[in-house]
Amino acid sequence: MLLAELESAGPRAAVKARLAITAATGMSGSPGESSCRLTLAELGFPAPVLQAAHYDADGLIGYTDFFWPEHGVVVEFDGVAKYVREEYTRGRNTADLVLAEKRREDRLRALGYVVIRVDWRDLREPTRVRTKLLKAGLPLRGIREPEWLR
Repeated sequence: MLLAELESAGPRAAVKARLAITAATGMSGSPGESSCRLTLAELGFPAPVLQAAHYDADGLIGYTDFFWPEHGVVVEFDGVAKYVREEYTRGRNTADLVLAEKRREDRLRALGYVVIRVDWRDLREPTRVRTKLLKAGLPLRGIREPEWLR
């Protein structure tokens, strides 16, 4: 039904809305993750595995926002909420949360993964996301660069 409604929208709006509708999933952990995933798709990167579980000899490291196992690349979206909202902090202070996140990231890197952090500033300037991921070794899908990046 939503896709049918798009036919009456302008072509540019229809393309963006179609991408958002077809990419919708309950696997995103936050609006920031959803925005990040749409940016990754618009930039031409392959679809990642969402909320992949990672383990080492000490057990579960955690779940990553975006993972490309064939390239060993992890992208984590960093919003402020996980460091300040009670539903995420569960009584822990910001310093403890940041240190725990650093340890988690160190464990992921010890598995050989490249860990990239993306935040709202990056999403407002998608070329920053593109540069970070290309430097990490994640290839584009072989499609043309989006017009809005030129």
